[in-house]
Amino acid sequence: MEALNDTLFLWINASDPSAAALLLGRVLSNGLIYLFPLYLALSWLRSDAAGREALLQATVSAAIAMLLSWAISKAWFHPRPFVVGLGHQYIPHAPTASFPSNHLSFAWAVCAGLALHPARRKAAWILALAALPIAWARIYMGIHFPLDMAGALLTGLVAAGIGLPLRGTLIPVLRRGIEPAYRLVFAWPIRLGWARA
Repeated sequence: MEALNDTLFLWINASDPSAAALLLGRVLSNGLIYLFPLYLALSWLRSDAAGREALLQATVSAAIAMLLSWAISKAWFHPRPFVVGLGHQYIPHAPTASFPSNHLSFAWAVCAGLALHPARRKAAWILALAALPIAWARIYMGIHFPLDMAGALLTGLVAAGIGLPLRGTLIPVLRRGIEPAYRLVFAWPIRLGWARA
């Protein structure tokens, strides 16, 4: 499996990239991930109760995924490609564990959490497609192996599965607890019709 992982990495990892390719790689590997929390935050402003619970489900799934990712990296440390001298590294990164990818664990968990709610399944698929170039870029730029991305997908799915029982218990309680503070802070946009109460 390690040999396949190394081969796939060397196939994707940039060997003589142009300046434009490096810029694209940097934007996709470190910038596109902000689409996920931005979607969650902006969607909250226009969502009804059911929609907000779907957004909270995705947020809880992402939090669980981050915890799982941390635990996996502590239980089994897998070095990054540049640590073992494989391929080329084009963006700075600490020599932390590579497996699973934190970026993609977060992204896939958001997608999986949203997919648990029928009204958000289309958004889940769109965001899942947006996660693919992040995965490619982090390999292309030399800071992750392909199997780190597969592990992140599994981590995200497991996290959403762990969070599923909270759908009818904790998630509605969270929504009811957050909404009064939200209505207070966003009273002006709500009055103007820019946000939903």
